[in-house]
Amino acid sequence: MSKTHHVSDWYKLDNAGKIFPAVSNKKETNTFRVQMILKEEVDPDLLQLAADAVLERFPMFKVRLKSGFFWNYLDSNERPFLVLPLTHHVCGRLSPKENNGYLFQIYYRGPLIAVEMFHALADGTGALTLLKSLVFEYLVLKGYKLTPDNIIITKDSLPKKEEYADAQGIYYDSNNHKHVHEDRAFHIKGTPIEDNNIGLISGTFSTKKMLELSRNYQATITEYLTALTMLTIYTTQIKYREHLAYNQQPVKIFVPVNLRKHFPSETLRNFSIFVKSDMKMNRPDITFDEILALVKDQFKSGMEKKELIRKMSENFAFERNIFLRITPYFLKKYALKIGYALMGITLNTLSLSNLGNVELPKSMVPYVDNISAAVYSGKYNTLNIAISSFQDKFKITFTRSIIETTIEREFFRHFTQQGIEVEIESNYVEEYSI
Repeated sequence: MSKTHHVSDWYKLDNAGKIFPAVSNKKETNTFRVQMILKEEVDPDLLQLAADAVLERFPMFKVRLKSGFFWNYLDSNERPFLVLPLTHHVCGRLSPKENNGYLFQIYYRGPLIAVEMFHALADGTGALTLLKSLVFEYLVLKGYKLTPDNIIITKDSLPKKEEYADAQGIYYDSNNHKHVHEDRAFHIKGTPIEDNNIGLISGTFSTKKMLELSRNYQATITEYLTALTMLTIYTTQIKYREHLAYNQQPVKIFVPVNLRKHFPSETLRNFSIFVKSDMKMNRPDITFDEILALVKDQFKSGMEKKELIRKMSENFAFERNIFLRITPYFLKKYALKIGYALMGITLNTLSLSNLGNVELPKSMVPYVDNISAAVYSGKYNTLNIAISSFQDKFKITFTRSIIETTIEREFFRHFTQQGIEVEIESNYVEEYSI
């Protein structure tokens, strides 16, 4: 049984989180969003009360970023936390002045409650855990009788040491951290959206229909959608452009893997690793079946336990490098920026993040209409995808830093051509950026 732990006044950034403060800016915000849409308008005053109560339960989120001599660190933040009305900006850079130094923000608009978080603080699982607790407490304050059913971390429970562990370090293997060389990836180009705004287009359809499609191909949903994404990029960006087809860098889709499903951990911080699928699409006759077969093989090898440990260990070995460890942070951050450019954002075409099926207590389900996520897009990775499902609502959300929406239109046409009704939503940022 886990033991409660004395709450610390400060925390080290986890291994995955250490790079983000050095490489983030207005274009590369490294933020993401998880949100719930309720079946009634949100009361901002009650939401503020819920946020205040829940934040006391999550000390690892009640922090601000501070500069240390060798590394940045997280320091306890006693300043007021304010929930804010949602603006048209999606996954923008969090402003310390606007939110009193917190590394996440809670927004509301109509029936929507959203958490936008800086990736240095946590991954999607950590943010979703916070959102579930927040909405649960909000509904309790509304007067609804709810039970957590071992799904929700309630405000009355005590923090546990495991919740803020740097879990990747636990599985570090000094004999299995070989670096594997990666070629630069194909990047989707287009007209930049002004003022660092992000365009958002989402499609919602039946979870059952999505499961049927993937099962027809004996594939997981993530494998199916990864293959479809690669096919869509191929048909819209490469196939009919000979100068690209014959001098083409590989299309690479990076898929975050929730390591908690493979290694025991209760951490709410970053504990995910990327598995990639890549293919040089330099032929005129590439088919969906061919791509899917490749994706399945690459996922199978990439998800082997030994390979996951190698990737975690490779990341941790970089941090343990003696020269990096003794270098002051004001110099170290330049090395981190160069490394991130060479071994990070230039190596993938886009990321496809699947939160999976989000489970809520039965008593909470009647008050929630939908759950979704979104990931920032920047200069190199101009398009990213986030996926989630709740009950029979399957939601795919594209975010982009360019005006063009050719890929999204072609992607969702794949489903409508098979007779699946898709509800499309957009923030229409392209209309006021032309």
